[in-house]
Amino acid sequence: MTQESDDIYLLAEVASLYYEENYNQEQIAKMIGVSRSGVSRLLTRSRELGLVDIQVHQPLRTSVPLGEEVRQQFGLEDAQVLLPSASAEATLSQVGALAARYLDRRIQESMSSTSEEAPTIGISWGTSMLEMLKALRPRRRLPVNVVQLMGSVGTIVLPESDGPEIARQLASAYGGHCYYLPAPLLVADALVRNGLLQESTLHRSFEMMGHMQMAVVGTAGVYPESSGLFRAGYVGEDDLQVLRSQGTVGEICGWYFDINGHLCDTEMLKRTIAVPFETLRTVPLVIAVAAGVAKAEAIASALRSGVVKVLITDELCARAVLLHASSRQIVESPE
Repeated sequence: MTQESDDIYLLAEVASLYYEENYNQEQIAKMIGVSRSGVSRLLTRSRELGLVDIQVHQPLRTSVPLGEEVRQQFGLEDAQVLLPSASAEATLSQVGALAARYLDRRIQESMSSTSEEAPTIGISWGTSMLEMLKALRPRRRLPVNVVQLMGSVGTIVLPESDGPEIARQLASAYGGHCYYLPAPLLVADALVRNGLLQESTLHRSFEMMGHMQMAVVGTAGVYPESSGLFRAGYVGEDDLQVLRSQGTVGEICGWYFDINGHLCDTEMLKRTIAVPFETLRTVPLVIAVAAGVAKAEAIASALRSGVVKVLITDELCARAVLLHASSRQIVESPE
């Protein structure tokens, strides 16, 4: 073995101790018998030779003024608005990353309070939730309880975005426990639904929903381009047309609501297995994650429902949401 190769191995070893195993320079100096300044020179050399590749991830840029405008318009606790990136295709994944950062901060804060009781967190389904989970890097593992908020869609288009898998991934990320809803989102009739709700597993999950400290949900519209259930093949264009004729403009966790955020008495109402809409209203922190102007009307209506406390979205969608809000005010204002 040559002197040069010995030097390379030493540089790699020092770099590994410092960057991967988090030893400080003083500790490494004692290990290898050199001065602290000697360790610093070795680390510099390892970067020069390309043994260490340092990548800085740019922080997600948000618009505080626009977020504040949305917050005040709808009386929210908070609104996080992502500024556009170089790639429009990256918007949903970046909104998901913004949501992941926000969710972890709120979870960590909940365990830093005087109460050390593990928080119970509900989660829905869909691509927004999936993108959030892809980016989720918990600062520490916590014994959280995760509840699947709606029955399974059973999609073959993107199975990893279905409710059971989304809930499992969130629980796994923190090392917590998952409570599943082993049933479809829609069943044949009210009789079947009532029977399933008596099953012990479902009964326990619905009990846990009553103890949720927070929930994170997606929001969808009632047009093909804005409906996740349509893209999953769970509802068809005819179904959406019927829903629109009944006054619905949006959906959260399988529940359809009108422009004022009121639950609509649709044919699906008594066949749906999901967290009750009124239960969601009582959850202290409900975070809605949604992107794209196609969902703007649905989001604006969801924000009027009293369910959503925090919105995480992109700039174009936020501006469209505010436009919907101002248009509605003009229509409703007296002459």
